[in-house]
Amino acid sequence: MVKLENVTKNFDEKKIIKGIDLEIYEGEFLTLLGPSGCGKTTVLRTISGLEAVTTGKVYLDGIDVTNLAPQKRDVNTIFQNFALFNTMSVQKNIEFGLKMKKISPEEIKKRTDDILKMIQMQDYRDAKPNQLSGGQQQRVALARGLVNKPKVLLLDEPLSSLDLKLRKRMEIELKEIQKKTEITFIYVTHDQDEALSMSDRIAIINNGVIEQIGSPKEIYNYPKTLFVADFIGESNKFKANVQSFKKGSALIKIPDLDITLSIPDDNYKMDESLIAILRPEQISIASSTKQTNTFKVKYKEHIYNGNYTKILGKLNKNVISFITYDDIELSKNTEIKLKYDPNDFIIVRSK
Repeated sequence: MVKLENVTKNFDEKKIIKGIDLEIYEGEFLTLLGPSGCGKTTVLRTISGLEAVTTGKVYLDGIDVTNLAPQKRDVNTIFQNFALFNTMSVQKNIEFGLKMKKISPEEIKKRTDDILKMIQMQDYRDAKPNQLSGGQQQRVALARGLVNKPKVLLLDEPLSSLDLKLRKRMEIELKEIQKKTEITFIYVTHDQDEALSMSDRIAIINNGVIEQIGSPKEIYNYPKTLFVADFIGESNKFKANVQSFKKGSALIKIPDLDITLSIPDDNYKMDESLIAILRPEQISIASSTKQTNTFKVKYKEHIYNGNYTKILGKLNKNVISFITYDDIELSKNTEIKLKYDPNDFIIVRSK
């Protein structure tokens, strides 16, 4: 549905987007995820036409729209501030785009009634935006974008102004609405939880380039770079290095844990520096002294998080975090024996 070919974007002398290639499928919920200033919103704006590309091509449903004005592209954008007309009712806000397109009154009424029902706002059609909660305003902004039946809906951090509980509820509603309408959603956020919970695929953007694109499970379980592993979820990082090669595998040493792992050879070099990663949920307290694949840390502190507690411990110069669902009372520097599964390690290059 959307295709970017070697798209770059410069502001003055600074290159914000550095040659991005991206294909987004029809009916897909794709999230552009990355830290502030990485270029994700600029990518969204080049798709909408609000920013002209410096070089490259933008295609929409197979048509080159690189030089088309925003109003001539069959897309709608929902911004962070919702941009609703405060002097208009909910119904008139939703109807506005249809009237601009000179849709017949009968069709406008049908579409407006249908979308109000979908977002469960039938009883608020006469209310003004300033009479609505943040979540209700977000639904109206979404309805105003969807009622035009665009080929693509672009969403620029639309949940960022909502409180946590409401944001979580709206994540579910957004995904349900996207499935019902089957419209292609391109969603921008810096919030990894939003991306993981809603997306069919996630494109991780860092410093103007796509570091990795894949399903939420692929991105979380098989990050290809240290940046992706660090940005998605929490990571316990251990220095490692390549020691030898054997039948298509590389043997790597993790000195802090005094173990050697065999991993598929990815054109590694002898003595190459790597990073071995274990997620906090992959580490637990050893239940017996006879268990293998264990290491010891000194307790530093714990962070209570409702249904689980995150424990922080010290291993040499590393701070190790892991999760427990048990109530434990520990004194500072108490030694804790932890277990892990060697198969859970994620190995990435250090640069």
